[in-house]
Amino acid sequence: MVLKEEKPKSKAYALRPLLRLLPEIRVPKRHVSFRERFFWTILALVIFLCMTQIPLYGGESAVDIFQNLRYIFASYRGTIVELGIGPIVTAGIILQLLVGSKIINLDLRESEDRALFTSLQKGLAIVMALFEATMLVLGGWYNPRTQEGQIPPLPFTCQLFLIFQLTMGAVIVLYLDELVSKYGFGSGISLFILAGVSMEVCWQAFSPFKQGGQYVGALPNFVHAVTSGRGVGDALLRVGMPNMLGFFFTVLIFLLVLYLNNIRVEVPLAYGRFGLRGRYPISLLYTNVIPVILAVAVFANIRLLGVMFPSLSGLSDFVTPPRNPQEVMIDPLRALIYVAIFVPLCVGFSWAWVYLAGMGPRDIAEQLADADLFIPGFRRNVRTIEEQLTKYLIGVTILSGIIVALLSAMGDFLGALASGTGILLAVSIAQNYYQEISRQRVAEMFPAVRRLLGE
Repeated sequence: MVLKEEKPKSKAYALRPLLRLLPEIRVPKRHVSFRERFFWTILALVIFLCMTQIPLYGGESAVDIFQNLRYIFASYRGTIVELGIGPIVTAGIILQLLVGSKIINLDLRESEDRALFTSLQKGLAIVMALFEATMLVLGGWYNPRTQEGQIPPLPFTCQLFLIFQLTMGAVIVLYLDELVSKYGFGSGISLFILAGVSMEVCWQAFSPFKQGGQYVGALPNFVHAVTSGRGVGDALLRVGMPNMLGFFFTVLIFLLVLYLNNIRVEVPLAYGRFGLRGRYPISLLYTNVIPVILAVAVFANIRLLGVMFPSLSGLSDFVTPPRNPQEVMIDPLRALIYVAIFVPLCVGFSWAWVYLAGMGPRDIAEQLADADLFIPGFRRNVRTIEEQLTKYLIGVTILSGIIVALLSAMGDFLGALASGTGILLAVSIAQNYYQEISRQRVAEMFPAVRRLLGE
């Protein structure tokens, strides 16, 4: 009898005793009903929205370096959720790169390794929250500006309290995300992004309030311009405030994302035992909006480093897209450089995510083989299935990264409300939520279906 050689454990397991000290929301050992999931999802959202109204005590930022990235990172200026989901996403990027490069030897297909990865991500997210908060405070972002333009430093105790507030805000967001992931619908990260983008789009499109003698909302301003004879051109292209051109492009991107999300490549399959035929659908946007979130997280951290190290401020300009057609025409080189950086970065993250998330050809081939499914006309083994899936998945993975990057950049360049990236994320997240809620409703109505869904 030949004993199977036991795989050596990763050195990262040495951190497990320390990680166990972190508070944890346990995975439910029972079926969580639809109503209960709905309750915890809404509760987490309400708590998060209340936090967005709690101002930081002891400092106020004079310059907003994140600008429209705030909608994407569920970040609210001058509040305890100033950092938003940034530390969580950054921690995820760092760990995925370390695991993908085998610096941390974890096999995410193994439940024990996957649990350790989740704990490591939580611990690193807390460290990143402390690091980012410290960079903002020590970088002088919250220092008061005098009339002469001088920036006197804050007292040391005030700096410590600001760092504490920012870090605790990020930690609370981290646990709200964990609560939603285990007891609610989808993930807290997606929920907070969707809420932030939706509110911003509604505000910029329909706000009835005035600023500088003009309506803030694009539609009220357009109606007022038409009825008062002020001129339609100004309402279409006004600078510095939402305009109708941005509204039109918002609707266009919304429809484009809906259309592209429904385009699929179908791989023919057969069931080994009974010869039944079926298809394995592969979405054109295979990696969804994950590459955009990760790429924008990199850009946000570059801007953050620009606060701490002024020598990097020039690089920050090239990772900040022009926000309307006028800015593109004034500085087309900046737009080209942004696209030249953004698109390859999204493609790289798209490629990495497929293998790190268990969506690669090998992973899918093993899942199909375990279910006794094979591709008609080819040998019934994992290697053959993998070879055939590679022909589809590699191309779709690269194309997915390119498409979402171009959609995001196009929306930003054309002045879409809440940014093109925000609209792209909101539409995709809303679709995913619709599918998740529909799946949970079916499982609630037909309990036997839960076993098919893995519950």
